[in-house]
Amino acid sequence: MVFSPDNIEQQLLESAAGQAVYDSLIQANVNINTVSLELVKQMLVAECQFRKLMRISDSSHALAIC
Repeated sequence: MVFSPDNIEQQLLESAAGQAVYDSLIQANVNINTVSLELVKQMLVAECQFRKLMRISDSSHALAIC
């Protein structure tokens, strides 16, 4: 998945793992537009690894990096 600063919020909301990352940023009171794309990618990878470890399936295949 290729992220761009213009539509990162929409891209995160397209999958369960992305929604978890988005929710984490919102709960931490972080402006999504101030977070680097590299950090978002790292958070998504970590979330995907966690979900794989916990055997939580993500029905959306939008995250090719998982």
